Amino acid sequence: MADISKEDLKAEINAILKTADLSVVSAKKVREQVEKKLNCSLLSRKKDIDSIVMDFINEQQEESDASVEEQEEASEEEEVVKKTAKKRPQPTPRKVAKKRKPANESSSGSESGSGSDSDYEVPKKKAPKKKAAGGAGGGGGGGSGRKSTGFTRAYNLSPELSALMGAESLPRHEVVKKVWAIIKERNLYDPKNKQFAICDDELMKVMKVKRFRTFGMLKHLKPHFLD
Repeated sequence: MADISKEDLKAEINAILKTADLSVVSAKKVREQVEKKLNCSLLSRKKDIDSIVMDFINEQQEESDASVEEQEEASEEEEVVKKTAKKRPQPTPRKVAKKRKPANESSSGSESGSGSDSDYEVPKKKAPKKKAAGGAGGGGGGGSGRKSTGFTRAYNLSPELSALMGAESLPRHEVVKKVWAIIKERNLYDPKNKQFAICDDELMKVMKVKRFRTFGMLKHLKPHFLD
């Protein structure tokens, strides 16, 4: 069974990882579980297994980051709606034309002259109020552009992160992607457990720790996103 195809091997590994605790699982433990299930040795496929495990973890990291950003985006949009609703003036009740009683049907029951020219009295329309400059949701800036949300907003970066990224401002998901790329390019994975990365001097200035779990890198990056 050691000649199992990579697709079948990936299916077996993903089935294990879906129910595993990714904070403690390791590629070695996953390999041992697959070996036990298939009753064979997979030492010769160690590199394939490491690659499949890391691909799964990377996908989970990206989905987790996207979920957080979507929640923040929804929260920000809800806040904007609430603020806009507070500023919006309440509609003025529309006056309905009242039917005017004929003069000869007054409450006293006495008849009078020929009555009015019209049986209906239509209230005069008030001149519409002028809208305030910029509109209710203009925010003083013309209101033409949609407010940037947590997912698309470019944050100002700290000097340390800016030096690492080569840019002064970026959205958070772009920063996470670039850090993943740096870890892969510089081969900073911990050889004992590839769910962790070991910082070089440049990355250490940003993360402030020598070793960190790649799946939870965002908590180390958050202090570097400035308002």
